Amino acid sequence: MADHVPLEEIGREVRNIIAGALKKPVEQIPLTASLESGLGIDSMAMIEINIALEERFRFAMPDMASPAEANLRTVEDLARFVAKLLSQQKGKPS
Repeated sequence: MADHVPLEEIGREVRNIIAGALKKPVEQIPLTASLESGLGIDSMAMIEINIALEERFRFAMPDMASPAEANLRTVEDLARFVAKLLSQQKGKPS
């Protein structure tokens, strides 16, 4: 993975991962969609999404029972959260 991944690319990957977890077309996963009320992501789906994000971006997601617990309301919030974790990881040795 490159040192800097553009937010647009992260957003695209996050949407693809969510679409796969929910078995929906990616077109039905806009960045503005609410994770819980709009897409119906529950704690089990979030675990699946977290694992997929960890595998795709090669980092450890913090444990969270629900998106709201991490103050993640929308798909875009989750993409920004991933971007933040990637930027924090960038300075750490592998």
